[in-house]
Amino acid sequence: TRETSFSIDYDELYDLLQFERRNGFIVWVLGPAVSFDKDAREAFVGMVERGYVHALLAGNALAVHDVEGALFGTALGQDIYTKKTTPLGHYKHLDAIRAVRTLGSIRKAIQGGVVTDGIMHAVVKKKVEYVLAGSIRDDGPLPEVIEDVYEAQDKMRAVAKRATTVIALATQLHAIATGNLVPSYRVIGKDRV
Repeated sequence: TRETSFSIDYDELYDLLQFERRNGFIVWVLGPAVSFDKDAREAFVGMVERGYVHALLAGNALAVHDVEGALFGTALGQDIYTKKTTPLGHYKHLDAIRAVRTLGSIRKAIQGGVVTDGIMHAVVKKKVEYVLAGSIRDDGPLPEVIEDVYEAQDKMRAVAKRATTVIALATQLHAIATGNLVPSYRVIGKDRV
């Protein structure tokens, strides 16, 4: 969590991800900011498509803003590339929620050709396991969001138990929750036990 990173850190991360893609279970914990930027969103989609994501833990906001990006090219009403406010943009995330709820689920919105790109699209198409945990702050929420916190915690724990690598990005809430669920291990040489 340090504010300065070094090239060797990225080299080690690349090596780890290469190894884990073939031999482990990579769990990503994402916050909604990943979907606020077109390039970040597309970069994560690339990670999913290349097999570097075995499970995703997130909340309603990531899914809603990602779907909003797919439907309108916005997140929180701002263009996801230019960051410029769009006319009546503050309604876009509510329109995205309504569209998915009308169809019944994110999966049905993807299968029906309504949502054609983005993180949730990639995750569903690649059959990546995901848990969307609800929060008292959620608007909507989307149908797949687990509103019962105990049920959400149990599903997150089931994923976390299998994790060999966890990468949390752009979320404090879900990162802390996941950190509290993952088992500990130690490294001996290059092996984790």
